[in-house]
Amino acid sequence: MKKLLSGRIASLEESATLALNAKVKQMQAEGREVFNLTAGELDFSTPDYIQKSVAGQLDQNKYTAAAGLPGLRQAIAQYENKRLGLSSIEAANIVVTAGAKTGLYGLLQVLLNPGDEVILPIPAWVSYVHMITLAGGQAIPVPLTPKADLDAETIKKSLTPKTKLIIINSPHNPTGAVFSKKALTNLARTIKGKPVMVISDEIYATLTYGKQFVSIAELGLPLKQTLIINGFSKSQALTGWRIGYAVAPTEIASALTSFLSHATGNAALPGQLAALAALKKNNQPQGLGVLKKRERLVETQLKKTKAIRFSPPGGAFYFWLDIRSLTKNSTNWCEQLLHKTGVALVPGDAFFAPGFARLSFAADEKVLAEAMQRLRQFVEKR
Repeated sequence: MKKLLSGRIASLEESATLALNAKVKQMQAEGREVFNLTAGELDFSTPDYIQKSVAGQLDQNKYTAAAGLPGLRQAIAQYENKRLGLSSIEAANIVVTAGAKTGLYGLLQVLLNPGDEVILPIPAWVSYVHMITLAGGQAIPVPLTPKADLDAETIKKSLTPKTKLIIINSPHNPTGAVFSKKALTNLARTIKGKPVMVISDEIYATLTYGKQFVSIAELGLPLKQTLIINGFSKSQALTGWRIGYAVAPTEIASALTSFLSHATGNAALPGQLAALAALKKNNQPQGLGVLKKRERLVETQLKKTKAIRFSPPGGAFYFWLDIRSLTKNSTNWCEQLLHKTGVALVPGDAFFAPGFARLSFAADEKVLAEAMQRLRQFVEKR
């Protein structure tokens, strides 16, 4: 009998972060006390003004163009030009997608040929490697600096004739770092004019804590070499609405549109209407003050837990915990933490960084306070 699954899918595993989050929610549904610090989404409600705007347009129920509503594409182009200090981005450069993840997956599908190399700074978001592999490419891991910044020199040494893309993500998941202007400038200079493009995943760009976000698109790298992935999931608590977009040269944007027309058809209309509403208020992030307060709470408690090393995040909503002094197996350590205390973290193995764990502070302050106390007690008893 022939194998049921294709070779490229047979070894594919579910997203580690989504699988763990599902496990935690199942445990909670069974009545177990779990302090879920795994989430990659805000615990806020979608802003009222967005909900009301969409609710008033529910009679709109037809397909849209594959690239998105023309008015939304124009609004995104204007927003991106303003955000990046540019004037070159037009509606034709914008493709609206069913979440930022779909935009990224689509770009890799339309750009990679078998054997093409994609330089990937690590630690890295769990889905990048799998998306690259599914598109026929090969991920080339390059470590970040000890302070979780880009290392342009190491990236330069990793360039080969097969290098097609470099994926960067700032603010960074899982470390919470915001890449420095110096490092991004060095990278832009390194690859400018070379047959290499950068995909800059900027989904957390609006969520920073005292450190200014800079996009590589602001630093002289031409649009023909710069692809931006962005969306509204993190800024507006719209994760379940699945709405994002890609910014790309017109030839690539057109190819991405064609690909998605055969895959998703179009991003769901309610999500597109929600994005339009958000852009009317310049996509101002929701609850940033609350997140800053939570960040300080977690930082204060972690400083009391001497065995765990960390650096305060510059953006997103994650702490990256160095637990190498406590264990050689971060997956096993996180499983024991969950079993014994009910505190759920994501092991660093999921991000190709054993010996670390990701802590999300996208949770209620009472949950964070109790979880941090339990984490501290767990560490001190070992």
